[in-house]
Amino acid sequence: MTMRIMVVEDDALIALDICGLLEDLGHEVIAEAADAGAAWDLAEDDKPDLALVDIRLAKNTDGGKLAQKLYDQLGVRSLFVSGSITDEFRKAMAAINPIGFLGKPVTRRTLGDALAAVH
Repeated sequence: MTMRIMVVEDDALIALDICGLLEDLGHEVIAEAADAGAAWDLAEDDKPDLALVDIRLAKNTDGGKLAQKLYDQLGVRSLFVSGSITDEFRKAMAAINPIGFLGKPVTRRTLGDALAAVH
């Protein structure tokens, strides 16, 4: 199943890598953003099927808060991709039904497995 995915990642090289993996897996990257404000504007303009979200974003913005807003207002679920995922963060995000949590670096296999679980 091809999904329309927004990538929210403040490291340009990691974002490029993730976009490449998503396209290799047959998905469409419809938007990229480095901070929560830009990501929200893009999601409002063209709602993605899901968002890949880093926790710590540019401009000191918070990926968790962004994911909460995407879910509450647009019904968009998030897959968190971050090097700083804690048990506390997992618990805090449980209410928004995240697709999952992936540590960095993400690989084609871990990303593919996480996305395959989405229905």
